[in-house]
Amino acid sequence: MRQLIRRMGKALVLTSGIALISTTASGQSPGAGVSGASVPPAKFLSATDNQGPKSAEELTLAMWSGAGNVTTYTIGNSWNDWVLWLVFDKLREPSPYVGKAEDWLATSVTQISDDARVWEIKLRDGVKWHDGTDFTAEDVAFTFEYYREGPANRWTHHASAVPRMVGIEVIDRLTVRLTSEMPMPNFDRVTAADLPIIQKAQWQGVEDPRSFTDLGIGTGPYRIVDYKADQFYKFEANEDYWRGAPVVKRLNLVMIKDPQTMFTALKTGEIDGAARPVPPELVLQWKNDDDLELVSSPTLWGAWLDINVSRKPFDDRELRNAVTLAVNPEPLLERVMLGQGKSGKHGWPHVDSFWTKPDLSAPHDPEKAKAILDERGYVDTDGDGFRETPDGKPMSWSLKVASNQPLFLRAGEMLVEQFAAVGIKTRVETIDPGSMSALWRTREFDLRIADITPHGIADQDMLIILYRGDKNREMIFDEEKAEIVERWHEADTREKRLQVSYELQEYQTRYPTRVMLWYPETVFAYRWQSYDNYAPSAGYGVFHKYSFLPDTLRGDTVDPLLTN
Repeated sequence: MRQLIRRMGKALVLTSGIALISTTASGQSPGAGVSGASVPPAKFLSATDNQGPKSAEELTLAMWSGAGNVTTYTIGNSWNDWVLWLVFDKLREPSPYVGKAEDWLATSVTQISDDARVWEIKLRDGVKWHDGTDFTAEDVAFTFEYYREGPANRWTHHASAVPRMVGIEVIDRLTVRLTSEMPMPNFDRVTAADLPIIQKAQWQGVEDPRSFTDLGIGTGPYRIVDYKADQFYKFEANEDYWRGAPVVKRLNLVMIKDPQTMFTALKTGEIDGAARPVPPELVLQWKNDDDLELVSSPTLWGAWLDINVSRKPFDDRELRNAVTLAVNPEPLLERVMLGQGKSGKHGWPHVDSFWTKPDLSAPHDPEKAKAILDERGYVDTDGDGFRETPDGKPMSWSLKVASNQPLFLRAGEMLVEQFAAVGIKTRVETIDPGSMSALWRTREFDLRIADITPHGIADQDMLIILYRGDKNREMIFDEEKAEIVERWHEADTREKRLQVSYELQEYQTRYPTRVMLWYPETVFAYRWQSYDNYAPSAGYGVFHKYSFLPDTLRGDTVDPLLTN
């Protein structure tokens, strides 16, 4: 392990002789009374159906994004939140993306008011924190209070904004009652299935959680026992886990940020699994590899074109309508992703999310795009083939792509051609990955291509969080969209909220702030002779805590597999 970690710091020697490309980790059944899309089942892609060991003493897996000390304040996004779930549990599991969940830390999550503002949670007795102390209602109440009042993280909006909790009451040792400012008819399917519960004893005196460096204490199937940020993490099985002891006793996670290095390490046997989707070219190459198992699992990721609504002329919603009409996602999927996935023509949110309008679509119509641009005064006044703005300035946009994203670069070049076909001049500009990440905050761009995780495109509540962010940036207040959002907040049943959500999706697809390009078929690879008991879970892929629990204890947290 130590030798491997030292080598990761310098980058592995490329010995496999395979052609590797650098890429990012881009890529349910409906509940009663609500219709929606369903996530397709996973499938094995390898030439043979291997049957390897169903347990292991130790595994070494590669990860690619930092996790700090594995707390909700150091794992700041959904790129690798599966690492957090090794240590922490939620009230219900597995995820908010599939429209259903089963009780986990909770034994029941019940709506007790007609307006869906008040819910009562009954907790499981006998659950222990990793330090041996009892898990109680005090911990759950504290979690909601801390997230509501303290610094923001990826999960705090569930207590501070959507929904916002105004009443947090401990009824008894194992009962909590929550009251929200507005109705929360999907509390049991979204909030309860997404919010990690933290220990009151560990966090109640922490005023600056981002500088907190102690090891996170959870109730999950693994204890974190050692780490060095951006290098390695060591986990040991929690043999007293309330759900049952994990079948893998020790997990070693090594940080390998460069995809080429990661997949070479997998190919040469230096790691047992790569927690990063395999690039399309490698999927085709590795199907017949005797040592590797390939499995397609629904991670609900996507790639989108982000439009900066805080910069002119993108304050013009009709212009944005023309932009989406000019984009044809079909050739992007075929030529960039080699057909592995679904095209962005299905619109946003994710086509396979439970919460997505079943017939949602983003039409490609360059002639209509031209007509809109003409009507809005974006015309070619100097005869160079490209349009000028209504005030006569050149209409030329920069399309930014991270320098380590060859797939996005290829897509950007194709988008330049598609925009040119309607008279819009664009150019691709590559920037370093660090600067690319900062664009979300700085907004120093016209257009950019980026990955988006399921939290952004498969979680109904995130539609509203993203709307709030856009609203703060938009130069012109959009009254029509604001009215839809207000009705979404007021909806007090699952069906009402879903129907209003459909309206918002239609509106966002017509006047986009982001245009979906593709939804990848995410394929993962692992060495089956080391461990062959991974299972898919929608939104999480195959690398997650459920894959390390006995089959009989996984329940509805995993999706069925299709064998060859």
